[in-house]
Amino acid sequence: MKARKAIETSILNLVPSLPPNQKKVADFFLEQIDLVALLPIKDVAKQAMVSEASIVRFAQLLGYKGYKELKEELSTTLKNQISPIEHYQLAITEKQKTPDIFKLVAHNVITNIDDTIKSIDFKTFSNAVDGIIAARQINCLGIELSHHLSRLMTFLLRQYSYDARYLSTDFLKYKEQISYMTPNDLLIAFSFSPYSRETVEGIAFARERGIPSIAFTDKKTSPIREYATYCLQIKTDNIMFSNSLGAVVTVINAIIIELNFRDKERTLNALKIIEENIKDERYFIS
Repeated sequence: MKARKAIETSILNLVPSLPPNQKKVADFFLEQIDLVALLPIKDVAKQAMVSEASIVRFAQLLGYKGYKELKEELSTTLKNQISPIEHYQLAITEKQKTPDIFKLVAHNVITNIDDTIKSIDFKTFSNAVDGIIAARQINCLGIELSHHLSRLMTFLLRQYSYDARYLSTDFLKYKEQISYMTPNDLLIAFSFSPYSRETVEGIAFARERGIPSIAFTDKKTSPIREYATYCLQIKTDNIMFSNSLGAVVTVINAIIIELNFRDKERTLNALKIIEENIKDERYFIS
């Protein structure tokens, strides 16, 4: 709601100084702002009875590079506010525009990956990798869908001989397990909208104890950001209500490969063990 209200306020502030043609655009945006989040520029221009160039100029007056950037922000805001059923109804509309489900899904994943690559700060990424190398023990945390990401991260780290484990609440609460960690350890947390209170409280408690952390999350407004030592923002927009994980897995893979390049001795030793194991016909078929 914050982004939408901010845009509406910006439009209202602009109105007195706008020429007649731009005022028509402003009126349409104020009356149909949810529709703007869904429609392509040609449809907005048609309904507002102005040219596409007028729409682009109006978006630039609001501080955006163009209509696409404005539409994406509004679309993200709208998707965050609607219920799962409303989200499903929007997905049906998208499916009608692109009947090929593979193209629809692939386009969504590719867009998430491209936008994530553009937004991730490489210095933060690099420092996060250094933090993994320096850690005595690495603990991965996530709930529901994020739990599977924490297990994937644990598996990939252990494959290259890092002392990694994923936290489970089978026996102890997260805060109890974090109590046993030290500042020489590292906590990796996965937290995507809707945000788990237990995950946020866990990483906040880690900060209280001076334990460094890496957060994988999706938005600048994510509650986990203020507590994490390093925060990797990843776009997880999906056609349906759940988060799309393509970009998350891409960033995880990038971290592992960067570790392989930096931590050469550990990687070579691990690869020797892997090579021996895959030759064992008791477990693998050549």
